Formats: sequence, C-alpha cells, structure tokens
Amino acid sequence: MVKICTVSLTCCAGCLSSFVNIGEILFNILQEVEVIYWPTFVDLKEIQHVDLAIVEGGIRTEEDEEIIREVRAKTDTLLALGICATHGGVTSLGNVFSLKKALEEEYPGVYRRATSLPKLKDMMYPIDNFVDVDIYIPGCPPMPTPIQKTLQSWLKGEKPERNTGVVCLECNRKIVAVRPGHLKKIYEEADNPEICLLSQGFICLGSLTRDGCGAPCPRVGFTCFGCRGPPDSLTYRSRDLYDFLIRVTSRRTGIDMEEVKKELYQNPFVFHAFIFSKKMERFKSMERII
Repeated sequence: MVKICTVSLTCCAGCLSSFVNIGEILFNILQEVEVIYWPTFVDLKEIQHVDLAIVEGGIRTEEDEEIIREVRAKTDTLLALGICATHGGVTSLGNVFSLKKALEEEYPGVYRRATSLPKLKDMMYPIDNFVDVDIYIPGCPPMPTPIQKTLQSWLKGEKPERNTGVVCLECNRKIVAVRPGHLKKIYEEADNPEICLLSQGFICLGSLTRDGCGAPCPRVGFTCFGCRGPPDSLTYRSRDLYDFLIRVTSRRTGIDMEEVKKELYQNPFVFHAFIFSKKMERFKSMERII
C-alpha cells in the first residue's frame, strides 16, 4: 500500500484543511494509502520513509529547514501544497523588512530579552530554496478540486493535469470598455456583476494569476489577489509582472499608464502579496506546477 505523510511548517494550516475538504472522495483516496505521519490525526513523533509527502507552509525558522530536509530525505515524491510552500505566501510580506525591524515592530522592547523565541531565518522562503520539489499546488488555500485530481493522477502513476492559463479564463465576467476614470478599491462602490472587475477600475490580478481555482473570488465580486502565483507565460518573467499589470489595466480601463503606475505604487502590497520571497522562480520547473 502507498505510504503518505503530511507536514506543516510555518503556516496557518488552511491548506491541509482544504485537503480534508475534498469531501467523500477523500475516503476513496484514503482506502488506497496508509497515512504514516499526520500530527493532527496520527500520534507519531518521528517522520518515517513514505512514498508521498504533502507539505504545507514555508521556511521561516531553523526548525522548518531541519524538518523539510528530513522529509525530503525520507520521501520519494514531495508535494508542496499551498502558496506558502510554493512561493513563500503572505508571510513573505515580512521580507520587505529586516528581521531586526520586524521583531522590533512586533515585540517592542521584548524580543531582545526573550529566550524562548524560535531561531528565525532572515526571511520567509518557499521550500524549494532548500530541497527539490516534485509537485507544486499553489493557492491560499488551494481549492479541493486540483488537490483531488492531482492525488488521483499520482496514485494511478499518471502525470497530473496542469493549469497553464490565467484566472480570467475561468471568470464569467465580460471584458468590456467601461472607462471608470480612476482605480478603485473593492469596498468603495458596488460592482457590476456582469462586467470584468478590472474594466470597472477595481485592481484585479486575474490577468496575471494562474488558473485552476475556478475564479471563486471575482465570481462573487471580490478581486483576485494572486494567490495562485503567476501563470506559465510569466513564471520566469517576475520582473515583468508590474509592467504587465500596468499595461493590462490601462488597456481595459482607458486610464493613462502613468496614472495607473502612480496609483499602483501607492499600495504595492496589493500586487501579488504572496510571492514577495526573493530568488524563487528560478528554482521551479514549470512542468511541476499544477
């Protein structure tokens, strides 16, 4: 029987919750595998050798690095689940500050005297900065469907189906010229549910975010904020992402590119907040990203 384990590093544990949300199909999958290590459900203290390790979370502490190196040494296939594991996640927003400044902001006057804080890395890293990854499923959290399909394919010895396009392809909104005059935050006014959010002036990142999620956010009126990371066409062009967004936004809204750039620069964290880790894309084989 196939042996699997799950491991959580620095994260919120939402990705494994999404794994459980596969629903009844999960019971069928569990009949084909033996769960060797899953701290939430299985009381084992030591990671054993497995065929598949599912890892959520990124590397923020020295302990995280020790664990991921041990997991890699004891598994045949390593699956990075969720944007923290694949790209660094929202926690990597802290990378814009030095470790010293981040600790001073969070624990003013305390952290220098603390003796029980974990040993922290200088920044938040995706796991492939330290070990080789066989399968990536980005998302915050990933939707249950790509997790399910990937596991079913892997169990059959088949290559998982990849998502190579952008979220716009899965969105039911129409891209039309609205000419809003200026960019808007999603809470400033009600959106037209039939028309592309970006066309209406709301900063939606669907045009430069990998599909596979089903576009649940823009479908209900919330802008895509890039939790699936860049699509194939932009995976190795991270320096072009900002320029691409500026061009697309200007084209769909009719707002001058310089004005778009000015407004976007006022809030840089709205822009792919999940991939602020440095030196990440060059470590990824695009064919492994689901």
